[in-house]
Amino acid sequence: MDVKKLLLLVCTLVFTGRVSAACTFGSGSGEPTLQSVFDSTLGNGALNAADCIADDRTWSVPAQLDATIVIELAGFASQNRFGVYSVDSPSERFTLFDGPDSAGADSTIRFTTTDGGYRVSVNGREEGKLSGDRLGFFLATPTGNVFYGDPALNGDRFDHLYAYGGTGGDFVGGPLAGTSFATGMYLLAFEDLVAKKADRDYQDFVALVNFGVPVPLPASIWLLGVALALSFVAMRMRTCVLKPSWE
Repeated sequence: MDVKKLLLLVCTLVFTGRVSAACTFGSGSGEPTLQSVFDSTLGNGALNAADCIADDRTWSVPAQLDATIVIELAGFASQNRFGVYSVDSPSERFTLFDGPDSAGADSTIRFTTTDGGYRVSVNGREEGKLSGDRLGFFLATPTGNVFYGDPALNGDRFDHLYAYGGTGGDFVGGPLAGTSFATGMYLLAFEDLVAKKADRDYQDFVALVNFGVPVPLPASIWLLGVALALSFVAMRMRTCVLKPSWE
């Protein structure tokens, strides 16, 4: 790969933390599409439902995470549960929203550093410990299924979560109208049926999560970006020395 292109790719990863992917949908469930949800809440064309984040499986643990339900269009709406889990120990799950919670409901989860992980409190109530420094998001249904952000953890190996990064624009409708969809915020869209029954509309449960600050990348990626940047600068300096400007 050309050095400049490689440097650009690394810089993109360093400063955005996420890259885009092309997400696909089913042929139609007769319900509003995820795109229509985005159009009604963010404005027509402000966010393309096909332009989701490539890797939404792993997120760095923040000091605080705020969440708001944007919409639920599912038969399980009154019974679904949404929350976070430890990537290092997926059985450690913490619920942010339970069945009765609906569009507009808010929840806050705080993480306090402790040995080997974090103490977790949800809406001011101590809930336990999360191992490691990485989390993921899950949706649990009344049929006993827990759909994790990482498809490898799901019984059907199906990707039940699409995620979308902040556009910098404002919400124009729905429970978040008048607020900004800023950097550090993500829309999480779930499919709540197993793969063989799924209509793949990804609007069964849609929530906004706010990390408050950009999600940091692992140190190895940052160091790689710095090393490549310095290498590129050094190469350019050698070029300037060896090649007079009039050539």
